[in-house]
Amino acid sequence: MHAPISRTPATAESPRRRRRAGPLRFAVLAAGAFALLPAARLPAAPEYGISLYGPAGLKLQENDPWPYVNPDAPKGGHLNLQSGNFTTLNPYSLKGLSAPLLGLIFESPTVHSYAENEPFSEYGHLVESIDVAADRLSLVYRIRPQARFADGEPVRADDFVFSFEIMRHPEYSPLYRQYYADIKSVTALDELTVRIEFARQNQELPLIAGQMPILPRHVYGAEGTDFGKDFDTIAVGSGPYVIDSFEFGKYVTLRRNPEWWARHLPRSRGCYNFDTITAKVYLDDVSRKEAFKGGEFDVMLVSVSKDWALDFKGPFVQKNYILRREIPHDRPVGMQGFAFNLRRPVFQSHKTRFALAMIFDFPWTNRNLFYDQYTRTRCFFENSPDMTDTDPPGDEMRAYLQGLREKHGMTAVPRMALDKPLHAPGQGQSPELNMRQAELLLDSIGWKRGPDGIRARDGQRLAFELLLLDRHWERIAEPYQKRLRELGAEMKVTVMQPAEYEKRLRVFDFDMITMVYNHSRSIGNEQFYYFGSEAADTAGSMNVNGLRNSAVDEVLAKLVAAGTRDQLVFFAQALDRILTSSTIVVPHWHITVDRTLVWNRFGKPIVHCGQLPAELVVRDYWWFDQKQARKLDAAMAAGAPLTD
Repeated sequence: MHAPISRTPATAESPRRRRRAGPLRFAVLAAGAFALLPAARLPAAPEYGISLYGPAGLKLQENDPWPYVNPDAPKGGHLNLQSGNFTTLNPYSLKGLSAPLLGLIFESPTVHSYAENEPFSEYGHLVESIDVAADRLSLVYRIRPQARFADGEPVRADDFVFSFEIMRHPEYSPLYRQYYADIKSVTALDELTVRIEFARQNQELPLIAGQMPILPRHVYGAEGTDFGKDFDTIAVGSGPYVIDSFEFGKYVTLRRNPEWWARHLPRSRGCYNFDTITAKVYLDDVSRKEAFKGGEFDVMLVSVSKDWALDFKGPFVQKNYILRREIPHDRPVGMQGFAFNLRRPVFQSHKTRFALAMIFDFPWTNRNLFYDQYTRTRCFFENSPDMTDTDPPGDEMRAYLQGLREKHGMTAVPRMALDKPLHAPGQGQSPELNMRQAELLLDSIGWKRGPDGIRARDGQRLAFELLLLDRHWERIAEPYQKRLRELGAEMKVTVMQPAEYEKRLRVFDFDMITMVYNHSRSIGNEQFYYFGSEAADTAGSMNVNGLRNSAVDEVLAKLVAAGTRDQLVFFAQALDRILTSSTIVVPHWHITVDRTLVWNRFGKPIVHCGQLPAELVVRDYWWFDQKQARKLDAAMAAGAPLTD
């Protein structure tokens, strides 16, 4: 389970998570079959935190700092990061490209734990206590009296009510409206007490509620203002940073608020250590790489294998000015792939999609373009400790899927979901065999070659457009384009500017895109917005495929209502088998390390937070080391190696 994220087109070979600002948590789930907390065992008294696994799931005492920080980290210094373009400081607006770093400005009732021994826990932040009803249909928050917005105004129950109500605004991002759809009401009981009621029982809902972004009514609900138009140039929250300066298309700088209300809370210790943070806009990889080498920004996650294999090995790395590290992680990698838009008639046949997908030659691509750095992604929940199961289904799973197939039909649950291992179409076979089988498959369903070599059926040509956000992808798409042409399919490749690309995605005006389906270790409600039928008709939703599958809808309902971890894993694996077997993407690849470059002027905690991308770890938990920075400057001035 995680809070809503923006649709994530792949902007490089390996996925980059693009997050809307605010409390966008990637909830993480460690391996193990933990029993979910049945209603009868819920705590009778309010708690300072909440876990999907009951009080025993909370591993931190009320006054403990996070285990992956240095509680005594010094404050000060500046951090420079890089970013793509942005057009608004309103991260919750339907329109525009949200600025980076805004997650450091806006806050939520609770904060997520990324500790390895806490599969899914939230701790009170804006709220000091959480009282969940025995039937899990409501909860009561007690707001911390000292909580303040950056302009000094107190955070009060009315702000919680407003933050829920504003989601109904037509210009508020529908991702949030969908994600919090099962919150029925938010009521102020008094100035510091809030009651939240849920529309149905769902193990996750009390935790989901804690991720709701809290906005100040006196700013975003001020009389005469329009949420969709009037807040592109301001951002007022209760978080540790405030906007210092910005210029659309160039940079945004945040300044640490020395009066941040939560600076003395135990779980704020060791976090948010930089006095200022700047995110600079770079519109292409060449300028980004050269800017990093020139010291214009401090941290770079390398998402292009060629760069990692051939670049960033020069004198600055050899002399220890820049640290070059492969940092292992065990985060679920999800699925990245060329996503079919099933709203298009050309892609409505499963056999057509399978034929198009099976000729993607990953071994050649990995060897010739990626320097053998990647592994083929087999399924949607790849690299999950317990949800990844690519073996043929066991008896219980097979029986369950067969029941769904009988109830919802053969197209809803493909035959291969019942008895085949999970893998990408054509995986493990030679390119020649895949091409022959794809040709036979298209022949069998009436796709006949025309005079120009492109197949057609019932007057429709087997032709479509791949829409790209990043020109780097052209070199990856070209070999696939040639293979498709050999098969008798025409794929046009179009690279667009971010604003126009986002506009077309919002209304699903595309045939195929590169898409990243981000997943956490604790999947839940967000799966409705990736794959639920209702989301297929919601502009701006994450259901880019336009998937409408009643069997998937039924599995999703079972998944979010799961009473134990074992049940959740079972339904997750059932969902994975249906999705993977339905061929709604051409699966790509993944990597289980963060390829990281960082200028050697920072201090870091002893324990690395492996559940977050390295760039976010640096931003939130590292610190500027004054002594190390002086040593770096001196070494560079002398042209000498930097010694630790």
